[in-house]
Amino acid sequence: MNSLGLILCLISFTVCFIATRRALATGVVATITIGFAYGILRGNIEQAASHFIYDAGAMGLYLGLLTRHLSPFAKEKLHPLIPWFLCLVGWPLLMFVVPTQDLMVQLVGLRANIFFLPFLLVGAMMNGRGYRQLARATAVLDGVVLLFAVAEAMFGVQHFYAAVNPVNLTIFRSNDIVYGGEGHYRIPATFVSSAAYATSMVASLVLLIGGLVQEDRSSRWRYPLVGAIAFAAIGVFLSGSRSAIVPLFIIGTLAVLPRGTRGLPRGAWMGVAVVVAVLVAVTPRMQRFVSLENTDYVAQRIHGSINQDFISLAIEYPIGNGLGGGGTSLPYFLQDRLTNPVVLENEYARIMAEQGIPGLLLWLAFIIWLAMRPASPHSNPWYKGKLLARLFCLISFATAPLGLGMLDGIPSTELLLLLAGWFAAPEPVIVQMRRWEAPLPASVMEAGPA
Repeated sequence: MNSLGLILCLISFTVCFIATRRALATGVVATITIGFAYGILRGNIEQAASHFIYDAGAMGLYLGLLTRHLSPFAKEKLHPLIPWFLCLVGWPLLMFVVPTQDLMVQLVGLRANIFFLPFLLVGAMMNGRGYRQLARATAVLDGVVLLFAVAEAMFGVQHFYAAVNPVNLTIFRSNDIVYGGEGHYRIPATFVSSAAYATSMVASLVLLIGGLVQEDRSSRWRYPLVGAIAFAAIGVFLSGSRSAIVPLFIIGTLAVLPRGTRGLPRGAWMGVAVVVAVLVAVTPRMQRFVSLENTDYVAQRIHGSINQDFISLAIEYPIGNGLGGGGTSLPYFLQDRLTNPVVLENEYARIMAEQGIPGLLLWLAFIIWLAMRPASPHSNPWYKGKLLARLFCLISFATAPLGLGMLDGIPSTELLLLLAGWFAAPEPVIVQMRRWEAPLPASVMEAGPA
């Protein structure tokens, strides 16, 4: 039993490496699948190695990608992202050589600040066929995790997560869904927390809606994707996460606007909306979001994250408090090594506390650059998907001051950066020099096997 965590890490690495060698999109599906299962695995295997099950899978994908040949088309798409990637990775690496914190704490902090960044490049390299495969896989995963969520709501979260495990403290402290005179737990499904579940479901909506538009009327995936959209929305309400409700409504509303929605089954869409609304109306557990009507509470919550302490932190730690010393989630077995802990429930405060003002300015400049990237042409079949991807990313960056975890959530950060790389990558026009030249095969659009 002591080696179970290590065995799962090895399996995770091997599966993701082999999947990536077969196709880039297959590797991404493998890592996201492991990310969906990571929370419940880590929550029931009280071993240090269980914290690295997802990391091992991501490393398998990275290594598999390094052994593949990049097509000229993929290189062209990566070109504008590479300088930002090098800056966002390079500055934390430079900060790592400053021994402000314990070495192990700094290693965890380095992971939190750079480990997911390669998914920016992965998202840029994937082609439309890859995103269609990812959308279909996400539809299946959303259905599976909803089954866990419903079971947890019926039988109790304690039957699925070990209450004595220190990594589950967040789950068992989140019993603030009050109805029937008592508190009930927020639902994490198979994730590390209810917030991670909700964020992943909202991110998956972008893929599901974009993929649905690609399916023709005879496709057998058409209505499973519609069903998965309903599963994702139900999951957001079951999780009890209030911060995910606003992007859910915005994405759901913009999804049905006429432009870019060729073939969208609007009748089925309206049916999904009605079913979800009725379920929310008759299920008290799904109504925690109504507290957003309390404007005093909302103002207090925002003030708790965005306040004068941010300025004080910048003055006290202009070059940071060391990687891992600004609020990065540390494993329980490393928390006693942390010195001068600084925590504000604000992702940008965390970046500043760990990377200093230069690191924060780098991230803000990158986000501004992302927001200014040219939109996909209306003729692009993935126009709607890329539009929603941009919207989701910008909402995520705008709401990051209200909490922690934007850059180290599993698998939500992978999804966020995949989508950012997807819409930020250019769409080079391949000019056929002779009119009789045959069209290039779809495999040219992404990295091919070595």
